[in-house]
Formats: sequence, C-alpha cells, structure tokens
Amino acid sequence: MRHTPGTFSIAARDPETDTFGAAVTTGTVAVGATCPYVSANGAAVTQAFTKTEHGRNAIERADDGERIDDACEALLTADEHAAFRQVHGVGSDSEFGFTGERCSGWAGHRVGEQHTVAGNLLAGPGVVEAVEDAYLDVDGDMAERLVSALEAGVAAGGDDRGEMSAAILVHAPEPEFYHNLRVDLSETPVADLRALLGEAREAKARIRAETDELFEEYPPELLEFGIKY
Repeated sequence: MRHTPGTFSIAARDPETDTFGAAVTTGTVAVGATCPYVSANGAAVTQAFTKTEHGRNAIERADDGERIDDACEALLTADEHAAFRQVHGVGSDSEFGFTGERCSGWAGHRVGEQHTVAGNLLAGPGVVEAVEDAYLDVDGDMAERLVSALEAGVAAGGDDRGEMSAAILVHAPEPEFYHNLRVDLSETPVADLRALLGEAREAKARIRAETDELFEEYPPELLEFGIKY
C-alpha cells in the first residue's frame, strides 16, 4: 500500500446547535490520530506536513477566548517550517485558512462563512469545491454533513493517489458515539466511515435495550458515556 501525505478536510461550525466539527481523509494511515481537533469553541485541522501542536494549541487558545484566526496566525508565524504546512479552522467569531507555498500540488483552501476546506496532493481544485458544496447543500446534523462532504470530495477525484484513512470529530452540547469516528486503514475509508456512522447512530439505543434486559432498575446516568477528544 502507498503511504503519501495527500489530504483533504473540512472544519465547520453550526451556530444554531452550538456544534463544531472536523472531517478529514488522507493517503496514509490513522489520520484521525493527528489532524482534526475540536472543542466547545473551535475546530481546527493541521495537515500536509502535519504539526499536531498547531491543531491542539489553536483549540486551546480558542478555549481561552482568542480568535481562531489570530491563534493560527501566531502559531504559523512562530513555525520556521510553515511553508510546508496547511492549517485551517473555525471559531465562534472567525475563520482561518493557510496553505504553505511548499505544499505539494494540487494544494489550496477555501474559507467560507462558518466553515473552511483545505487539501493537498489532490486531483485538482474541484475537490475542495465539491467538499464545500456538499457541506452547504446537505441537510442533517454535523456528522451527516461532514461525511457527505468527504464523500463529495472522493467523488470529485480526492487525494491524487487515493485514500487510506478517514475521520470525523464533533463537539456538541450532547455527545454521541458517532461524534468521534475513525477508519485507520482501508482501501475505501470514506465509504467505511459512512457505514460506521450508521452503526454508531444505533449504538446508544442498542446498549439501552441490552441494559434494560440485564437490570430491572439502574441509575440512568450509567448510560451517559460522553466521548473523548
């Protein structure tokens, strides 16, 4: 199998539901382990030659009240290798997109209202355009819109050498199993992510039904699992 750094991703905010989300797919393994970051105050993605601190620190600074664009600008200004990076994200009051001049082509980004999209080593600019259009056009919650956006990017040509992994990460007032999903190695990671989303949506009801069979009475808070970020 290939191991190439090509990637496309989206970061978004839904102000009506107070939800932030990020989704990404790439031509190497385990993209969910390094690229997407979310919190109650922002969503950020670091890619190309990924620097995890950029994503983590951008979100931490947003949680401290800093604008996401100011946070990302400061992090990249201090990075001597910024020309090799792609960083983008959204906060409660700003958006940010950056594609370093030494990112492998095709590489670029789009910054819209409450969302950003970026990619490198792609089939062409139509990939990020398709991702953006799908996110804006599809109805549903954040997880549905993010997976649909990745699907549109794949259909538009995706990573110029194919994808190997995919992930979505969502921060919402009510956490769900399907807010943190990863496919770490697959020939069809985005299709697998779609299937995983369907299974994860049903998990809570299934666990509740199984628990009801085990116990006549139990504290309901036992089923308030939350998710990890």
